[in-house]
Amino acid sequence: MSTAPLADRPDQGGAVVVTLFACRTRWDMLLIWWLHFRLKPAIRARAPGFLGVRLYLDWRQRLVRSVTLWSSPARVYGIGEVREHAAATRIPRRRRIRTACAIYTSEGECLAAMFGGKPRQGPDTLPNPLMETYPAPT
Repeated sequence: MSTAPLADRPDQGGAVVVTLFACRTRWDMLLIWWLHFRLKPAIRARAPGFLGVRLYLDWRQRLVRSVTLWSSPARVYGIGEVREHAAATRIPRRRRIRTACAIYTSEGECLAAMFGGKPRQGPDTLPNPLMETYPAPT
């Protein structure tokens, strides 16, 4: 797994950001949902590389998980250019909503990552999922 800063990997795969909001009340959960709903157009307009967001609500445990997709790891920094997002990040602390975040980046071909072995090198060597059979590994 790479430990390089995201900005040093501009064209390496994509990125997935998972943010966990541990809410005290169900009203707080609705507030987090509403904030995401209101911010999505601004982020889409001003953060290049933003592909989408999905919220997962766990009402029983009062947890909200936000999963955002980015076209490249370096593009995640684009969220800092969205003034509305910067202002909204202060709201959970005021409401005593605890947050945690993890960023997952592409570390190469999934077969090599899951089952070991040396991954194929370069984008030309990745198998095309639309082909009937994959090329033989090198």
